[in-house]
Formats: sequence, C-alpha cells, structure tokens
Amino acid sequence: MLIAETLIVLAAGILLGFFLYPGALWLRRRIRPDDPGEALRSAIEEHTSDDAGEAAEIKQERKMLRSILDLAEVTVGEVMTHRRHMVMIDADLPATEIVDAALASPFTRLPLWRDEPDNIIGVVHAKSLLREVRVARGKMETLDIEEVASQPWFVPDATSLLDQLQAFRARREHFALVVDEYGSLLGLVTLEDILEEIVGDITDELDTHVAGVFAQPDGSYIVDGTVTVRDLNREFDWELPDETDYSTIAGLVIYESRHIPEVGQTFTFFGFRFEILKRQRHQVLTIRVMPPGSANPSE
Repeated sequence: MLIAETLIVLAAGILLGFFLYPGALWLRRRIRPDDPGEALRSAIEEHTSDDAGEAAEIKQERKMLRSILDLAEVTVGEVMTHRRHMVMIDADLPATEIVDAALASPFTRLPLWRDEPDNIIGVVHAKSLLREVRVARGKMETLDIEEVASQPWFVPDATSLLDQLQAFRARREHFALVVDEYGSLLGLVTLEDILEEIVGDITDELDTHVAGVFAQPDGSYIVDGTVTVRDLNREFDWELPDETDYSTIAGLVIYESRHIPEVGQTFTFFGFRFEILKRQRHQVLTIRVMPPGSANPSE
C-alpha cells in the first residue's frame, strides 16, 4: 500500500512539473531573459509612454535604441543604394573627363568600371584624385586612374547591418559594393547608411530629400518604383511593412497584389492607396501613393 501511494505521489509530481514547467520557464525568462537583447527590448517597451506631452528627444532616443537592437535583423540589401542610382565612371574615359565627372558628382567615392558596369575594377576617392591632379600640374595624360583607385570591396547582400558595421570598423572603410549570391552587382552600402538606420537621415548641404519622391498638392506622392519602403517610412514616418521578399515600393505593390499590375490599376493596402502611373514591360516605374487622410483626386 505504501509503495502504491508513493508511486501516485511521484506520478502527480511529474505531471505537475510537466504542466507547470513551461509557465515557470516563461516567468523566469520574463524576470531574467536569457537573451540580453530581448531583456533590453522589454525594458524599452515597459518604459514606453503614450503621453502626448512626452519630450520629442525622449521618443527619438527610444527609437534609436530600438534601431540599434534591430541591426542584426536588417541586411545591407535592404538599405543599400540600388545600382540604378549609383554614380560610376568608365575607367577608359580620358583623364580629363574622369576628373570632370568626379567633380560634378556629389559623392566622395566613385566605382570605376571597365567593358561593362558589372566589372568594377576599383573605387576612386575624389580627394585622392584631386591630389594626383595637383601633382600632375596640368599634365593629365600622365594620370593613371587605376593607380589612384583603391581595390573594390564586395559584400553579400544578406550581410546583417551589425556584421557590416563591425566590418567597416575592422577595415577602417566607409564604402562597400553589394553583390548577390551569383556575384552580380546590386548596389552599394556606406557607413552613413547604417548610421542613418539608427539616428535617422543625416543631411548636409549637398543632400536632398528622398530621390524619386514628389509631393503633390492633394497630399499624395508620385514615387519612383525603385524607392525603398524603408526610405519612405523614415522620411514620412509611415509604417508600411518592409518584408524580406521586397525592398522597394513597387515590390510592395506587386507582393501584396500577387501580380504585376497594369497602368491605371489602384490598390488599397495598410490604409494607403496605390495607383499605377507608369509601367515598362514587367517593371512598375511610377506609383501615386496616397497616405491615410490625403485627398483622393478621383473623388
């Protein structure tokens, strides 16, 4: 009889442990999370206030903390400058034309290509180029652009921003070219791109607002299809989803509509209205985006 009672107590203890353990584990992780990042996220969220009078500086600091924690989850492919918007120089151009192109560009570092744009042979720094021009003292025919250029650095598009930031620090570089798994050039990423993910847009006297976005009197925006969703969210404080399946506004519309839309078609997703204005073959070139609350010109 004693043995039977002991077995019953033991079985009951095992069953209670089986059902209570998940709850105890959840409680322990809530109090003392195994993941330091999750512990920080919980601390940030628990101190989040909905008070409209909360200082803007505090809200911005909280946003920056969240962005830092997200660096490991965002890839360089999501924040890079697409190759369509890159300024590159043909290395076979005469030296005078190369110098003129570098001076006309708002960018400091410019990729050099030869034979075809995918064949990047170096990256020229405007400051180094001007130094060589001064040494040449007007004898441009003696300028060897390949000697001035540095070796290109290629990184996979799937690299996380945290890993890329650490790589920038280790190599003491600010600029990398982004390629896909097949080695095809996709774009470029800079240290500034990563910093902007944390602190927001960093502007100077040469910067403009998001390229390819044109505000309209009715509150809508004419947007190039290649503009990234992340840039739009940062610029206008929108909250459009930024999935791994797409990065551009055209990609969002195609992903949500499940087909390549025709000119004139309109869609409503996430409270936004999207109207297809221009399409070339299978590419959506221009979209009118109407945020929630904007006037609808068709009504």
